[in-house]
Amino acid sequence: MKSRLCFVDMALWCLAAYLACHVPCIEMRVDDLEQPAVKYNEPPAPPPAPAPPRPELKHGKCYHMPRERCPTTAKCARTDPASVFCCDVDSFRLKEALAIVMMPNTTNLHVLNASIEELDVSQAVFRRLASMAFTDGNIGKIVGQFPKYSPIACLNISNNNLTTAKLQPSIQRPFAYLFNLTVLDASANNLTEFPLSLVQSNRKISVDLSGNNYLPCKHFQKAMEANNNNNSSLVTFLNYKETYCALDLVFNWFKDVRIVQIDHLRIQTELNISCRNITPAGINCTCVPERLELLSAGVTNLVAVDCSRRRLTQLPANLPPNTVKLNVSYNNITSLQAVSDDSTYDHLRQLIVDYNDIDNIVELEGSKFIDNFMYFSISHNKLKTIHTYVLSNKFDTTGIFTAFSIGGNYIHCDCNTEKVLKPWLLENFRNIPDYRALQCAGRGGPVAELREADVCHAPRDWTDYIYYIIALEALVLALLVAKVSYDYWVFKSAGYLPWPANKMPRLPCDWLCE
Repeated sequence: MKSRLCFVDMALWCLAAYLACHVPCIEMRVDDLEQPAVKYNEPPAPPPAPAPPRPELKHGKCYHMPRERCPTTAKCARTDPASVFCCDVDSFRLKEALAIVMMPNTTNLHVLNASIEELDVSQAVFRRLASMAFTDGNIGKIVGQFPKYSPIACLNISNNNLTTAKLQPSIQRPFAYLFNLTVLDASANNLTEFPLSLVQSNRKISVDLSGNNYLPCKHFQKAMEANNNNNSSLVTFLNYKETYCALDLVFNWFKDVRIVQIDHLRIQTELNISCRNITPAGINCTCVPERLELLSAGVTNLVAVDCSRRRLTQLPANLPPNTVKLNVSYNNITSLQAVSDDSTYDHLRQLIVDYNDIDNIVELEGSKFIDNFMYFSISHNKLKTIHTYVLSNKFDTTGIFTAFSIGGNYIHCDCNTEKVLKPWLLENFRNIPDYRALQCAGRGGPVAELREADVCHAPRDWTDYIYYIIALEALVLALLVAKVSYDYWVFKSAGYLPWPANKMPRLPCDWLCE
């Protein structure tokens, strides 16, 4: 019996010794992210001083360390009391290393060159971070969700081969609760959709999306137009000049994509404001940049304005600056006078007024447009005649680089049309590609095929018989000469004058013939 009691006592003492040696270690492993184990033999350490605010967070940069500062003895190390830097890790080694170095006061984390199949952002280890950076690695997918009211103000996930499907899974919304986020760096990835959910709340945010060339321009446009109550943009784009977007171009039967610098969209935003000032008000014309032109004052953005199908009865006024192209087809415009009178038409190079009610181009005489235009289309209007003097020598000075379209008009054709307009059309056929579509009203048929006999019918007068009178006079003169010659021959041969010469009275000048 005593031997059994002795054995129990020894077992209890062994258990107490084991717990005394191992319980502190187990507590550290379980609660390593909460509070360090308290050592009863030592006075408690003073709480660490709060880390000073990091200046890079105020300048649009997350906490970031160069590769030269990578830890040599471990995968992760503390660079200051509030910051941890990790290099060349995978999912398992990252989790293991962070369990050792992360402390309750750690607010900055940078992981360089991480190969992670799934990055779970809902982990407790990320709960207190204010700056989180995973850069220059390969992240298969971002899963989970940042906790509600996460303090993260700066998130850097650049150069991780991320696609939109990896960044924003359709079911999960990893970034839904990042209400404090002010800086997002998602540059150098393969994103195809703009993270609009990050900019839809009424707060300012700086975004770096450079290196993602296939993000739709319409998403950037929407982000640029997001303004706060002070009418200032909520989104600031870092690396602005290196940020590009994909602009969809729709042609007749296929689509193409053009990569443009996002400054193109800023220009478009400013252009939209100018476009709304076009009068008459409310016609909602469309204004787009036509091209860039290098002038003495620098690079100028030239503008194209489309006011077609707006039920206009007159040309629009107050066009945006540097408007070089205007399309007002399919309206009810009757006059071109504004082209000469409105100074906003001074830079116009292309004017399309097809399918309107214009009856002449005389109002353009002497205007800057006539001197400078490269394309003028006035087809399918109500032109009665083409005043060629308005376009005097225009095609001689510009050659094949100028085009004039007049097809679909039915003009009055007469002899002057055949004598003047037809030769002018045939002479300038290279500049008038649809010259054969200019028709004669009433009789039909192209002007280029007019025949003189069909249109040149002048009324007869006495001058039409002048040739007959002259012929008759010549005949009478010939007969008179023949009669005189005959009378002279008879007189010489017979000695007498035949009738009626012998009946003629003697004249004072007869002595000249004796």
